[in-house]
Amino acid sequence: MDFSSILTRETCAKCRNCCVFKKESLIYVPEGIGVKEQSDGMFVCEHCRDSGCALGKNKPMECAAWPFSIAKRGNELLLVLERSCKELKNTETVKKVAQETIAPPLLEYSKRHLNAIRAYNELLQAELFQVGIL
Repeated sequence: MDFSSILTRETCAKCRNCCVFKKESLIYVPEGIGVKEQSDGMFVCEHCRDSGCALGKNKPMECAAWPFSIAKRGNELLLVLERSCKELKNTETVKKVAQETIAPPLLEYSKRHLNAIRAYNELLQAELFQVGIL
C-alpha cells in the first residue's frame, strides 16, 4: 500500500510506533507475527529493525495500512487514523489519499477478517469517514 505522498518510509522507520505493543495490546498483533518482550515490559515485533520492517512489501495488511484501520461504531464501518501516529493529522489531504488509496483494499480485507475489526475509540482513533455498514 503506497501512501508515500503523505508519509515517507524513512519517517515511519524512525518512529516504529506500529511495531511496539503494551501487553494489553498484544491482541492487535497480526496473526502469524511473533513478538519479543523488551526490558521495559513492552513487546516488539520480531521483524522490526532500525531501518524499518524487515518484511518490506510482504507485511500483513494491518501493518501495511497502519496508521489507518477499519473500526466499527454500532453498525458503521469507519476508516480511522490511529492517533498514536504523530506524523499524520486528520487533514483533507490525508482524507483524500486515504479514500483513494487505503480504504478500498483495507475494507475488502476487513470484510474477510471481521474478527480483526475493533470498536471505534475516539481517544485512540480519529474518524476519517464511513466506509460501510455491517
